[in-house]
Amino acid sequence: MNFEWSEAEKAYRSEVVAFLEEHVTEEVRGSWLVDTPARIEFVSKMAAKGWLGQGFPEKYGGTPSTTPFAQYILNVELDRFNAPIVGKNVGTIARTILHVGSESLKLDFLPKIFNNEGQWALTYSEPSAGTDLGNISTFAENKGDHLEVNGMKHYITSAHFCDWYWMVVKTSHELPKHKNLSLIIVDANSPGISIAPMYCVGTTTAERTNQVFFDRVKVPNSRIVGELNQGFYYMMQAIDYERFAIIAAAQHNRRFHKILEYFKEVDFAGERPLTDDPVSRSQMARLASRVEVGNMLERLCMCIAAERVPSVEASMNKAWGAMMHDETCSLAENILGPYGCLAKGSPYAALQGYIMEEYLMAGHGRIAAGGVDTAKTIIARRLLGLPNSFAPPVLSAR
Repeated sequence: MNFEWSEAEKAYRSEVVAFLEEHVTEEVRGSWLVDTPARIEFVSKMAAKGWLGQGFPEKYGGTPSTTPFAQYILNVELDRFNAPIVGKNVGTIARTILHVGSESLKLDFLPKIFNNEGQWALTYSEPSAGTDLGNISTFAENKGDHLEVNGMKHYITSAHFCDWYWMVVKTSHELPKHKNLSLIIVDANSPGISIAPMYCVGTTTAERTNQVFFDRVKVPNSRIVGELNQGFYYMMQAIDYERFAIIAAAQHNRRFHKILEYFKEVDFAGERPLTDDPVSRSQMARLASRVEVGNMLERLCMCIAAERVPSVEASMNKAWGAMMHDETCSLAENILGPYGCLAKGSPYAALQGYIMEEYLMAGHGRIAAGGVDTAKTIIARRLLGLPNSFAPPVLSAR
């Protein structure tokens, strides 16, 4: 098995890196969200090069690709440069529309996505429906030529600047759980929508998220994605793509190498380089090997995605990546000592507060695209064949 990129893939990666070195400015860095004029302009430059629609049919605005891995190589490098990624709009929404959407949805929305015309918000979570989306209660009542949506969603990060909500709703009270959900596209400027901000104290990547309220919001039937009441299955497929399109190994490589450079520079107790400390060296070596496991898991997902939806593999990537975020930041805090706990702005903060910011975001990585425990459950059931539940052993009296 050859784990190296082909010559075509290496050439494309070099082209991407050269573009990013030229166009990724400080105004662009710092978030994967396309939420500022500078970030919108940056993504539009990639759209002009045809990079957002690589591998998609040209009739829907797509462009030819020299390699099936081009989209993933692009996302990896964007993440490495700490720039906005295209994993949500392209990897999650466009792929689902292409696979199950009507012809009118494909012709309407795919060209917009590939031209960076407007932004999207993944609108799933509710107060009683986080990891278990089968508990969704926001209801869309059939009114003949349209659906009428009532309910609320929360932790919707892009709601305050999006143009469309990529939304899952309940569409039947009679059908059983997981078979009564539908996936719909809602215009963000529809009458009846209101937003309340929710602020995440101490983080910088996504300082604001939102509650979104829907009061008799009309959604045309033409905006139903796929078949009615099949939304749970479409959403699971979309989240599988999200679990490796957004939870990218480049994040862990970036954190690790930043810590490694600091590790090489710092003196231990003012007497000798930290690299001479055997305990710290052992910890860094272990972390390096675990980061490489993450790289291989991501490449496995890329290879599988060329043939089918990477369900189990994406869950492995998501679970490992989220745990690596925690582990990397914890090790860095141990190495940096009390200076690693200081936030950006303090003159004594190690690495200008970088690790503290990353540490605060580690919790988000554990719940994004489904929790770590959900990913482990998928692995246990679909890969290992373990039962859905474990009954306690029955002890007989002797």
